[in-house]
Amino acid sequence: MSPSQRKTYFARLWPDACKAQGWNPKDEERRRDVTHAATGQESTSKLSQKQITLLFNKLAWLADPNNFEKAFADANPEIALADHQRGQVIWRIEKAANEKGFNSVYLDKAAEHKCRVHNARSWSELPIQELINFSKTISARQGNKKPVKEACAGVVAEDSLPF
Repeated sequence: MSPSQRKTYFARLWPDACKAQGWNPKDEERRRDVTHAATGQESTSKLSQKQITLLFNKLAWLADPNNFEKAFADANPEIALADHQRGQVIWRIEKAANEKGFNSVYLDKAAEHKCRVHNARSWSELPIQELINFSKTISARQGNKKPVKEACAGVVAEDSLPF
């Protein structure tokens, strides 16, 4: 776990789960049991990123046991991991686009062909491999020194821009 993940785990997720379940946050045996149930390992020191995601999902559900989405994520680890990966790729695309001065109109236009081919309403709904490829494409594109409005003028009609 990274220092940030450890902080999230020990300062928020574990205490919140203990509070909701009526457990003592200092109960090491229970903490190891929960970690083992989520990851197959008793210690958090050598967990993979996938295992950390599964552990965080379990703790989020234990902290909010009436939340069906959190229960679903805990009960269906393959789906939860795929959703997590999708979220990470989307975040990377949006971050790269923002750093390069590309707005959402630009992203929509850049992915228009792939969206048609894959019958997706927006780029964020593309199949995961296409989403990964799109992330690489956006990251590789040259950034803009011009304001976004000027940079997108050649991509879409000026009057269709949302500003």
